[in-house]
Amino acid sequence: MSTPIVEFKNFGFKYKSQSAPTLHDINLTIFKGEKVLILGPSGSGKSTLANCINGLNPFSYDGVITGSCKVAGMETKDASIFALSKVVGTVLQDSDAQFVGLSVGEDIAFALENQSMPRKEMLPKVEWAASVVGMSDFLMHVPYELSGGQKQKVALAGVLHGDVDLLIFDEPLAALDPRMGMTAVELIDRIHKEQNKTVVIVEHRLEDVL
Repeated sequence: MSTPIVEFKNFGFKYKSQSAPTLHDINLTIFKGEKVLILGPSGSGKSTLANCINGLNPFSYDGVITGSCKVAGMETKDASIFALSKVVGTVLQDSDAQFVGLSVGEDIAFALENQSMPRKEMLPKVEWAASVVGMSDFLMHVPYELSGGQKQKVALAGVLHGDVDLLIFDEPLAALDPRMGMTAVELIDRIHKEQNKTVVIVEHRLEDVL
């Protein structure tokens, strides 16, 4: 039997600033290679669930965990953000919040630089990730001058080259018009199939994701 890449058991999460838990008694298993949609209205806890997978909860957003959440066999509350980042890549709803480089190429390379990867090893990975998302011609461009769809592609490239097993897309259509939204959904689907990635999509717009 295949080993789960994500496994919630009787899981709950309560932000310290709130009196009631945002997540309660969650039981969910995601296997490698699956594409999963987490659907619900705004404020229902979708992003909280995603942040429990990538480790932002409780390390960046303080709170109390009950039950168990395992990612690639690691209990997330005991794992480091660095260890989880080698397995999980997240594309945020607000792509601007994810940019750290002065150029598209620098931004894609940021995670590799944090790993102290030699430049000669880094460049092919950056070029490959840019080509996968169709941004090879934009490596010298300033991220903030790109369109919403292009920004999302750059954010995706920034997590794709790390060879993570799981990609989380937190409301990927929020800042996109319908045409660019369709392009984004097609890109996510292609990467899921061609790169054999496990994909978790957090959305409230079912009709646009299907």
